[in-house]
Amino acid sequence: MNAPIKSLVAAGIAFVSASMIHAAPAVVVNPENADSVDADILSAYLIGKRKFWESGGEVIIAVLKDDADANGALQQFTKMDDSRFKSHWQRLAFSGRGTMPKQFSDPAALLAFVKVNKGAIGLVTDTADLSGVKKVN
Repeated sequence: MNAPIKSLVAAGIAFVSASMIHAAPAVVVNPENADSVDADILSAYLIGKRKFWESGGEVIIAVLKDDADANGALQQFTKMDDSRFKSHWQRLAFSGRGTMPKQFSDPAALLAFVKVNKGAIGLVTDTADLSGVKKVN
């Protein structure tokens, strides 16, 4: 094989290897939030069954849109894919039983939102810079 073809094959292998590596989901809350969050409580928050923290503050959900790892986190914690999660929350919002989760395209923007909103809970990947927020899972 000549050098350009070897380079192309190596680049292709590197791309496939990198795309197969998925980051683990990270559930983060504002650092001032003292409430503990186990898997059942997290699920209840994310699907709107619980709307308030134990301390009384309102839960504000923040999710990444169009992110494969975030969709995996939704599936893990809510048993819903991104589309079903969005439909679920639209039904709750239109019936007056909930507020749509805040959606972000950028993990940094989501983390900044969680940092300044005491009741916020967000789903990102553990590869994001989690300084300034508290990881709860």
